[in-house]
Amino acid sequence: MKFSKRQAVLACVLLPSLVFAKPKTKNKRSIFSIPSNVPVQETELAVEETAAEPEEIIEIAIHLPSADEDGLLAGEAPLLEESPAIDLDWKGEVIEYSAGELPERKILDIWGADHPSAVKYRDRYVNGQNKKWLIESLERSVPYRPYIVQKLKEAGLPLLLQYLPIVESYYNPYAVSYAGATGIWQFMTNSMGSRLSKNTWYDDRRDPWKSTDAAVAKLAENYNYFGDWAIAIAAYNCGVGAMNKVVKKNKDKDFWYLAEQKLIPAQSVEYVPKLLAIADLIENADYYGVTDIAEAAAMADMDRVAEFDYLHTKKMYSLEQIASVTGLEHSVVRSLNPSLLRSCTPAREEFSVRLPAGTLTEEVTEESLNTALAALGTPADAIVYTVKEGDTLWGISRRYSLSVKDICDANDIREKSVLSIKQKLIIPIFD
Repeated sequence: MKFSKRQAVLACVLLPSLVFAKPKTKNKRSIFSIPSNVPVQETELAVEETAAEPEEIIEIAIHLPSADEDGLLAGEAPLLEESPAIDLDWKGEVIEYSAGELPERKILDIWGADHPSAVKYRDRYVNGQNKKWLIESLERSVPYRPYIVQKLKEAGLPLLLQYLPIVESYYNPYAVSYAGATGIWQFMTNSMGSRLSKNTWYDDRRDPWKSTDAAVAKLAENYNYFGDWAIAIAAYNCGVGAMNKVVKKNKDKDFWYLAEQKLIPAQSVEYVPKLLAIADLIENADYYGVTDIAEAAAMADMDRVAEFDYLHTKKMYSLEQIASVTGLEHSVVRSLNPSLLRSCTPAREEFSVRLPAGTLTEEVTEESLNTALAALGTPADAIVYTVKEGDTLWGISRRYSLSVKDICDANDIREKSVLSIKQKLIIPIFD
């Protein structure tokens, strides 16, 4: 298109979520290419006068970045001088702004936030119940997200991965999927590896800090293996083995191709765009005008990673007893130790009880706390079972869904011990 004399063109293409890359120079001749596979609709042009020479011809073409051009589908708004301009909201509706007032849209460190499948999820999370869940997830993330971001930075991983637990569990440490995946990072038992442990006393998958270390390491391994973040994230969902089979048969194909061709599980197809949509909405909450989401995201002080003291125990103590000797609220001790399955520390096994920083002092030491705990005796909230005629350790263990070893550890007896009628047994189950 050509314009003569004192005319320049500010072209605005009415496509949702498109933001132009900032020009490096202010040359009067600005030529861009249009990918052949992108349909170009008629556009309205806002014209203003410039200082062009009388007979000078200024030729301008519109540039629509293709899907494989990194960073061009989300970025800063175009530079404006003194004239009014128009912009588009994410629904494609025109918003009028004065010069220089276009809000910035942050670039995500993984491409795909403007893919139609991601836009679909972005639509869902801007209102209604889904928006409420997103805000609640951000509120639940407050104790954990600063630590997660710190670990992501240390590992050199994309920071938007801090929102993956929203997709996985809505940041609920006690979440358990229908398949048995557990915790904010939803580890399956067979994916715990050597990084996490589980027995009838505790499950590290429910510990947001320990499971974060494991998840960051796993995501890094996935990326190092596949070399593509979208595929690496999808593999976190469906498994490296399953993803590798698909990738080997479709070499040089990206996640979006695999998803569109339905070559990977349906859940994994939705997994990546859902993450990108949520990350885009949170990171660009001001851009989209969702101030309540912005406020919820800002609740976590990302510059302050919580520090803790640790009380190492080797006997069974209830969390109520630990709260009593430390002077802490039971709810505080519980929230810092969600891995404990029975509201008590394991018998005959060392366990690190997480406490708020400052709990231990020169006067209040680990030794003094363990001494105080030992003096309390049997936890008041434990179940004390009286042995009846015909009872066996195996039968009692089945009744309470425990192992014989659990009962023996709690009572400091051997597995081959013969029970006596009216003998008292502490059952490691707490209210």
